[in-house]
Amino acid sequence: MTDRSRLKRTLALAAFAIPVIIYPLVYSGSYPVGVGIIAGAMAAGTVGFVLLIGYAHQLAFGQAGFLMVGGYVNAILSTHYHIDPFVALLAGVVLSMAIAWVIGWPIMKLRGFVLAMASLAMQFIFIVLAVESDFAGGALGTQGVPKFSIFGISFANDTAFYYAVWAIAFVCVAIGLNIDRSRIGRALKAIAASEMAAGSVGIDAIKYKVQMFVVSAGMASAAGSLGAHYLRAMDPNVYGFAYSLNLLTGVIIGGLTSVWGGALGATVITGLRELLRSLALPLWESVIMGALTVIVLIAFPAGLAGALSALFDRVVGRGGRAGTISLAPDSTALAPAQNPPPADGVLLDVRGASRAFGSLRAVADVSFTVATGSITALIGPNGAGKTTLFNLIGGYQPLDAGSVLFRGEPIETLLPDEIAVGGIGRTFQNLQLFDNMTVLENVMCGRHRLMTAGLPSISARLPKVPREEAEAQRAAHAALAFVGLRGAEDVRPSVLPFGHQRLVEVARALALEPTLLLMDEPASGLNDTETERLAELILRICALGITILLVEHDMRLVMGLADSVVVMHHGIKIADGPTDQVRADPQVIAAYLGHDPHTEAHERVAGA
Repeated sequence: MTDRSRLKRTLALAAFAIPVIIYPLVYSGSYPVGVGIIAGAMAAGTVGFVLLIGYAHQLAFGQAGFLMVGGYVNAILSTHYHIDPFVALLAGVVLSMAIAWVIGWPIMKLRGFVLAMASLAMQFIFIVLAVESDFAGGALGTQGVPKFSIFGISFANDTAFYYAVWAIAFVCVAIGLNIDRSRIGRALKAIAASEMAAGSVGIDAIKYKVQMFVVSAGMASAAGSLGAHYLRAMDPNVYGFAYSLNLLTGVIIGGLTSVWGGALGATVITGLRELLRSLALPLWESVIMGALTVIVLIAFPAGLAGALSALFDRVVGRGGRAGTISLAPDSTALAPAQNPPPADGVLLDVRGASRAFGSLRAVADVSFTVATGSITALIGPNGAGKTTLFNLIGGYQPLDAGSVLFRGEPIETLLPDEIAVGGIGRTFQNLQLFDNMTVLENVMCGRHRLMTAGLPSISARLPKVPREEAEAQRAAHAALAFVGLRGAEDVRPSVLPFGHQRLVEVARALALEPTLLLMDEPASGLNDTETERLAELILRICALGITILLVEHDMRLVMGLADSVVVMHHGIKIADGPTDQVRADPQVIAAYLGHDPHTEAHERVAGA
């Protein structure tokens, strides 16, 4: 983390925490303190909502259902069984997270509107179960919930309970911030930007979506428990669809991609709603809240937290400007690969690969091998099936027939993230960068498979986490130095020239420490000077001991680099062998030229 980032975080903490601390000292009445308690409970719930909706981009509306679970568990345990309310709160959190884990795996495979409806259906199921259950009090709910206490220490006084609620809310904020500045936070942002590219660096999208669903459920459960103790009852109508909309409104107003923003938004809408009620304008509440949401979306797309962050940038100095970018690559920045070669020298073995889309045979019975330490080029006219074959190797599309063996092991049934974890990196024909992160963070995503800190240790920020983060930063800086992009670390990729963006994608793939690197038309869109630098870079990558399979249309680049060439035409392989042999093959010349050997293109293939 840079000094500027630390300053921003410190100021955000102070700007939020100080008003929270002094609020009950200034407004000491029972009603204003009660408003603060409600705001604190909602703030705890919105932090998880930010992680789920803002970070993981999962539009799950039914999170209020987990407030019900937490509220009912706490109310029943503390009322009927006289269990300590804090222990009951923890029990509700555990149960909510367990439920979320079980239903999260099927529900997080859904997207968009379908996911929103499925999560709402889950919430309605919880409501029906509560209403129909005599044990939970039926339609009247559970009454007589005791005052909150922690291991016998009572918070019967409203002010004391206010501080207890906000302490729990700040714990949720701390967990959210720890996730944000970790491998999981980067994984969530990568998934939001491009699930395809996230898979290419070993990020399991479903796994992290489910984890955020579980975390969000736990925080919502804690918020529901606190609400039950404040209201001294648990009513099934309290946490209905309207409350889910309140959570969503708070996240939008505060900032979808800011942990602090969620807590800020919850505080703002709670205070505004109570103000409208005090002014006897309850009928206008929905209209005004809807108008406020629209205004914030138009004027501050990043929410109030984003607006405050922009103000900080204007006052302190805007970050995100590229320094002087050094295009002089450092060949010593990365250590040679330490992967022992397969005994037979064959790293990748494609056998009879086939893939059809309806009546179109994109790839038909293609077989070839890639030798360890080589540069193998896959060429062919447009529409020959090269990128489809790349996607079959990388797990992005299933094979209709055939197999793919990597280091002698079949990988055709693996998902892209599993293939990346196994040591296969790739770049894309159309750039797939994460523009919601800096260049350095993009490249750090490539280290994902090499980092082992899990959600519990990240949430608690155990010592292992900062050590891994420091190592990931060091490796990312080294990868950027290797490709010649020193000075670009703190900018978003989109502000760089197109050729430099290509290098960012290569650096991210190198940070994975791959054994095999798949490069899909890396020279596409580059000028002659950039293409020459790319050729030098590919040779230096191969010198590290990384095997390269390359799809490319620039024949001069291919013929100058490749040890062997595989040629495809209309989905079938028409040639395979050493470069000199393939470029003289009549079928290859005909595939590129038709049957006229006296054109410029003939010279490009046969004489490159």
